[in-house]
Amino acid sequence: MKLEIKKISLSSLIFSGFSLVIFFTALVLGFLAIFVIPNPIWIPVSFFGKLLAVILYALTLFIITMAYVIFLVFIYNFFVGVIGMKGIRFSIEEVEE
Repeated sequence: MKLEIKKISLSSLIFSGFSLVIFFTALVLGFLAIFVIPNPIWIPVSFFGKLLAVILYALTLFIITMAYVIFLVFIYNFFVGVIGMKGIRFSIEEVEE
């Protein structure tokens, strides 16, 4: 069966598990950047200061990444819907068990 993606809903992208995956990935990256990787800037900062830095780092990275993904989806919808270019096509085969 051949399928083509004609439109990607922005609300389904924002309010789905995808945004949670992006946020938790940003939290892990923030933890690694501040607690694990040695950096002399973070030596005099207290534990709660580092924890606040992780949260702010994750929030900033999450907002930037989601804005970029939403921009890409908007551009994709524009080219496929308004201009009339072909969307992403893929084939699915049923496998008998």
